[in-house]
Amino acid sequence: MPATTRWNESQDGEGWVLSTTDKMLFLRRVSIFSGMTLEQLRVLSSHLSEQHFLPGEVVFTEGDYSQELYMVASGNVDIVKDHGGPHERVLNHLHRGDFFGELAIFEGAPRSATAKTHSETELLVLPGEKFKQTIYQKPDMAFEIFRELSARLRRREEEIW
Repeated sequence: MPATTRWNESQDGEGWVLSTTDKMLFLRRVSIFSGMTLEQLRVLSSHLSEQHFLPGEVVFTEGDYSQELYMVASGNVDIVKDHGGPHERVLNHLHRGDFFGELAIFEGAPRSATAKTHSETELLVLPGEKFKQTIYQKPDMAFEIFRELSARLRRREEEIW
């Protein structure tokens, strides 16, 4: 998202909204959507909702049965294991353009970790079924997902060693 992109307050006062064009420009910068056509991005952006979080708020909790893909439009999100417990640890720090939540969609399983905002954060949210439809319509997108998941796994392995 260009540095000049601004969130505009919605007409109903219910929060902040991005224009369709801004959503499309943002999606183009998210690795798994970067190869999509403008028409595909337009359709995908029509399914996005926006969520605003203050620092320290929980997006979802380990064990939740939710099925959304989240993208960080602004701010920072920490992916945390054993949130609030004696062995809490941060697995990943996510920034603008990063995505998370895909594992629960692919596995049909509960969330494997907690997502918690580190700063004031704006997220774009894609329902799991729309995400799956997009992959079915654009199978080469799966390779981008595999690439990203492999990179995350490699980083975790390097941290262990």
